[in-house]
Amino acid sequence: MILLCAVPYVDTIEPIMAPALLKSVLAQHSIESTALDLNISIVNSIEKNPNKQKILEFFFDQNVHDECIDDIVDLIDYSADQILSKKPKIVALSLLIYTCQIFTRWLCAALRARDPDIKIVIGGTGIRNFVGDDNLDFCHQLRELGLIDDFIVGDGEVSLVEYVKGNLNYPGINNINWQPVPQLNVDYYPDYDDYDFNQYTRKLIPLCDSRGCVKNCEFCDVIEYWQKYQYRTADNIWQEMTHQLDRFNIRHFSFRSSLVNGNLREFRKLMSLISDYNCGKPKSEQLSWEGYFIIRGEKHHPEDLWEKIKQSNGTLLVGVESVISNVRKNLGKTFEDEDIDHNLRLGQKFNVPLVVLMIVAYPTETLNDYEYTKNWFKERKQYAGNSVVAVNLSFAGILPGTQLARRSDDYNIKRGKVPSIWFNQNLKITSEIRRQYILDLYDICKNECGFNTMTNVHTLENISDDHY
Repeated sequence: MILLCAVPYVDTIEPIMAPALLKSVLAQHSIESTALDLNISIVNSIEKNPNKQKILEFFFDQNVHDECIDDIVDLIDYSADQILSKKPKIVALSLLIYTCQIFTRWLCAALRARDPDIKIVIGGTGIRNFVGDDNLDFCHQLRELGLIDDFIVGDGEVSLVEYVKGNLNYPGINNINWQPVPQLNVDYYPDYDDYDFNQYTRKLIPLCDSRGCVKNCEFCDVIEYWQKYQYRTADNIWQEMTHQLDRFNIRHFSFRSSLVNGNLREFRKLMSLISDYNCGKPKSEQLSWEGYFIIRGEKHHPEDLWEKIKQSNGTLLVGVESVISNVRKNLGKTFEDEDIDHNLRLGQKFNVPLVVLMIVAYPTETLNDYEYTKNWFKERKQYAGNSVVAVNLSFAGILPGTQLARRSDDYNIKRGKVPSIWFNQNLKITSEIRRQYILDLYDICKNECGFNTMTNVHTLENISDDHY
């Protein structure tokens, strides 16, 4: 038997899809497996602990406070117990992001100590620090230490099956040269039977509707990972939604992709399918969904589409990134200023919840651009809570393997040891100036304009020009 496990730490109170998807894939080949979302158990446990912030330092930095030693040992022992209780022959650990690496190392050591014969394989985007980076040092180190047997890079739907069958020569197994799955339309769906949905504060079903992106933004590492945009048809997605609805009676769906409206034809059809289902039903029996949404102009996003989005109970995570026109277009977002306002207006008109996503202090933005952005939000505070339900301010970073990283010399950017540390030597804006700017913008959006505003405080606290 194979144990498929999502490893902590991912800061989410929602289900992680990978184990459930891979369980369904293995079942198509008559391979028995169990899917375990270990992350939610650990997240819930830490949330109740008075030393939460100190325990999190272990996951992020491997910093162990004396008063947290017993707590951390308990988390590792609990995790090993959960895995070994299934008596698996193979343990497949899925790392969603790089913050899963430290715990994975300790968990593998615990598994090895208690069952030296168990086979351990790791995979997922988190086995690399950044998905566009070819650095596999983490995987090689764990193999050299004997903590894992193998690793899988890239999509696991085919490679994991080949691995279980003993074909270690398949692309992506113990090497960087992996192959994307050829087809996203399938007649099987993630199997969540092993999940306890009572553990999740947000009860929802994750869905994968596409991989890759139709845009070519220079800051993005997704297009480095999935270089070809793939999408599922509306009919295929709808079949999965109704299947999961019948199985679990959960009516909210979260699309785990870069964008839901990459293929407008299929997106329109899906909106109609959901809207038709919702029609005439009380709100408690209707379906709802959320997903990342790219801005387009009125021609492509007319009022009738917004009406369908409303009827389908959609929540849109809108990638604005920068309100500075030339900066936005140069980074790869080709829509116009008036297109942003068009989407805000129709979101408000049809009461569609919008989450505005911003990259703050982009490497090519000037001090004047900073002031323009502050005023931009002040001039649009009428959308706060109506229909902009949140503004997410992300501090600009330069991710390895991206076009922005490759263009750093062209921009005369000096890069530091971590993505958030960089210095545009032409503009001479220091990290401290950028840090103060995001704090000022946060204050304006939240306190002056009334937006529900979010930012990564942990990242801000570690911004310093000392990290070059």
